[in-house]
Amino acid sequence: MTDKFLQCLQFVLKWEGGLSHDPDDPGGRTYRGVTQARYNQYRKAKGLPLRDVALMTDAEMREIYWTYYWLPVKGDEFAHPLALAVFDTGVNMGTGTAIKLLQRAINDLLPKEKWIAVNGVLGQQTLTAAKSLNPIQLALRLCDRREERYRAIVRANPKLGKFLKGWLNRLNDLRKTINSLQKNIKGVAQKK
Repeated sequence: MTDKFLQCLQFVLKWEGGLSHDPDDPGGRTYRGVTQARYNQYRKAKGLPLRDVALMTDAEMREIYWTYYWLPVKGDEFAHPLALAVFDTGVNMGTGTAIKLLQRAINDLLPKEKWIAVNGVLGQQTLTAAKSLNPIQLALRLCDRREERYRAIVRANPKLGKFLKGWLNRLNDLRKTINSLQKNIKGVAQKK
């Protein structure tokens, strides 16, 4: 596990609290952002007996986030804060959705003749295109795409509207974090 991953995980865990089991949440029983289904998958893969997600250790939690979220979105390939934005989106919406939203955000910032496929596959074309763009601008555009997705989810299933405020609070905190990094970068450049 890399330092970048552990730093990004701190942000995620700020928003992924304790035990939750809201009947309207499609994720079901969840502890620290890890669903019971994901924990079962992890325990089976390790050859361990299944048990309640509330018994998940910190080491297991870190390994789950690393294996099922950070590695699929190739977090170490991206500059911070883009790595944080892609990772947090993957945790909150699923890694396939995160990659598609990233691809849409890339296309928003590229001329039409350079657009990439929006297919949920994080291949070399997507990585190259992402690295050609300003990571802060791309991270903020990904946040915009994520907000659009939240609002579409609620339009399609109004009973999920009760989660919208929390989703947007998390997203606005992510934007604030990205913007603070942008200010830090500018401040360092001005001191030189």
